Amino acid sequence: MTIQLSSKNALYIAAKNIVGDHRKVFDSLNDALTMLRSIYAIENFPAGFPSVAAGVGLIDCTGEDTIPPLDKFPAEYSTPGTSTCLSFLGVRGIKEGDKEVNGARGFVLYPLHSIDAIRADSTGETWLWKITEKEGSHVALRGLRNVAPALGNDALAAAALQMPVAVADYVEESTREGLDSTAFDELWKTFRKMLSESGDTAALVPQLPVKAEVIKCIRSQTYARENYPDLEAIQAFTFIGETMAGVIDVMRAEATKAGNDFTIDSAEIRNWIKGRETFQFAAPRKVETDLSTLNFGNFVTRLGVAAPSIGVSAETAQEGGAA
Repeated sequence: MTIQLSSKNALYIAAKNIVGDHRKVFDSLNDALTMLRSIYAIENFPAGFPSVAAGVGLIDCTGEDTIPPLDKFPAEYSTPGTSTCLSFLGVRGIKEGDKEVNGARGFVLYPLHSIDAIRADSTGETWLWKITEKEGSHVALRGLRNVAPALGNDALAAAALQMPVAVADYVEESTREGLDSTAFDELWKTFRKMLSESGDTAALVPQLPVKAEVIKCIRSQTYARENYPDLEAIQAFTFIGETMAGVIDVMRAEATKAGNDFTIDSAEIRNWIKGRETFQFAAPRKVETDLSTLNFGNFVTRLGVAAPSIGVSAETAQEGGAA
């Protein structure tokens, strides 16, 4: 009989709390197997819930030892620079009463090779280029897709001036799109309140910039030094990031112990801190546009709302005057 766990099942929730998300990357195969064994050690976790590994097939992590043992796994798992990924094998349409929900039908282990290893393969460079071409095209055209045809060619040209050109531009655009700040967003208000209510840290709070700037400073040491040198000098942003990550880990441990779902992962913040010494924000490019084309009155008329009393017309602003 095939065992499936719905996303509402307490055992699925407990397993996901341990993994931290639907998948987790480890530096070694042994670390991945250690976590997998901790999942099967959860009280009442079904021993028949399958785990498979690439190049191995079914594996058994229900006891202290893995079957088959590590030396029976393909050599690629232990190649220097290779990581191991542990992932839920998702499934949809699990019956939960009258509803259908998502869940998992097993765990999967597989190796993740380094860029150097991929490039060393005879066809690795071609494969990487295909992936880069696809992602690069997606990033390059993103800003153009949002230009309404009604705005004409001038608007399209203006948007083209903001397209990424240098490698750093592409990396920053991709990073911005893929940036997951869920954990930070979830905890920031509470954590900021904790800082303000403690005599040890209350003086820090009035000096902190807005949330988006705090995130930038946690991610980039250079950005923090250039824009908030006094706070960076006392390592305020590193302190905030590391402490918030620690709070999340404690909250996860408490939720796991109580058998409750906990979807926040400290890994996102820890990764920011890990790379902050080298991460750079691309300098913004200033784009000139023709403000004389603006007509606020026509816009609000089409919406059927009263015109706002803004005090300055588009024409006056374009001329640099004041109404």
